[in-house]
Amino acid sequence: MNTNTTSAKGARRKKILGLICCLVIFTAATASQMDASPKKEISDEGLTELFNAALFHVQGDYVDEVSRQTLIFGAIRGMLSSLDDAHTRFMTPDETNELQTEMRGNFGGLGIEISQRDNVLTVVSPIDDTPAMRAGIRPNDKIVEIDKKSTRDLSLTDAVKLLRGKPGTSVNISVVREGEDEVLYFDLVREIIKIKVVTSEFLEKEKLGYVRLKQFNQTATEDLARVIGEFKKKKARGLILDLRWNPGGLLDAAQRISNFFIKSGVIVSTRGRKKELDKVFNANPSAAIAADIPLVVLANEGSASASEIVTGAIKDHKRGKFIGVKTFGKGSVQNVISLMYGTSMALTIQKYYTPSGVSIHKKGIEPDIKVPALDFNKDDRRHYKEIKEKKILSNFVKEHKHYNAETVKKFQKMLEDRGLTLSDFAAKKTLKDEYTKNSPRPILDMEFDVQLQRAIKELTKT
Repeated sequence: MNTNTTSAKGARRKKILGLICCLVIFTAATASQMDASPKKEISDEGLTELFNAALFHVQGDYVDEVSRQTLIFGAIRGMLSSLDDAHTRFMTPDETNELQTEMRGNFGGLGIEISQRDNVLTVVSPIDDTPAMRAGIRPNDKIVEIDKKSTRDLSLTDAVKLLRGKPGTSVNISVVREGEDEVLYFDLVREIIKIKVVTSEFLEKEKLGYVRLKQFNQTATEDLARVIGEFKKKKARGLILDLRWNPGGLLDAAQRISNFFIKSGVIVSTRGRKKELDKVFNANPSAAIAADIPLVVLANEGSASASEIVTGAIKDHKRGKFIGVKTFGKGSVQNVISLMYGTSMALTIQKYYTPSGVSIHKKGIEPDIKVPALDFNKDDRRHYKEIKEKKILSNFVKEHKHYNAETVKKFQKMLEDRGLTLSDFAAKKTLKDEYTKNSPRPILDMEFDVQLQRAIKELTKT
């Protein structure tokens, strides 16, 4: 007799017996419930019993001991995730405190607003002058890994936890970007993110006021009103409101700021399931502190939510020109509800509509005048990486002390000799950034900001 054959047969018998035993155990546990498959909706009482039964078995029989709080928090998150709405989420006491700190404009992290689109962690907007913005993170970048760990099936809350951390510590982000063939990797160092919500400058020659609003937080309305007052004292002939890279914030702030520029009519309306909560926000003539000054709004793919409320109101009322590119497209309203024991829940309760009755959710707002920002092309990005890694840039700047047209020509010639050509824009921008990296960042970029240039041109037409 072939002993190998006998041994194989014996092993197969044992496997079959094992499967039978498993089947018997399963059958014994479930036979009485085989007819329990519902043919209609389960009653509220039945659903409560079902939940408690599942909780009972997990607490009693799961291989590892798990606290009841962990299970209940997980159950709430699961319930909210079934809504397929990235903006609706449950927050623990720590996460609730983080949100409150963020809205006050002082928090730790990378300076990046994220969401989920089609279950993929997606950048809404980097915040101006933060590690994320300086590194080149962009709206609609898909974050596929954080510190080499996949973000697939990662909740928005858990993603925020991984991205935030102690100031001075680093985190690596892997990004998939439309138009790029390879995954992009960014090493970022966390900082205390202090948002100066409003920055401004008066262009004396053109008599134009420029104001950048970075977030619609609790101080935005008051800060912007103060700046507008200063511009009026200087007899400004026009105003540029820059909402680029502004991820949004408070609905009330967006409504009040829109009212600064609009005398009458609908600013925004909100609609939800409960019709009694639907609201129409109309302009108050007495609050229109800048209703007559010529106006341009700058917005882009990083302008979302409250930024889109203001942009949409100004565009629909033909109160000013929107220059830039299509906005992000977040047109839903969340209510942060305080729950028990320090927890809270951000719940989408409504969608908002522009004065013309249009919902921009997942659509965005198209500009009146489309002006794409200048950008590096694929070859620029590939060569830039090599230029930085080999310290070609830093060595060149050590030898040439000033940024000017002649220096740019020498830089491009040196790169060409090495087979590392950059476009004119990329060469100038790369060189200037290296020369000025230790200097305070200017509020206005008159050399490279073509959207700002077009806004000035539009307001100084004769």
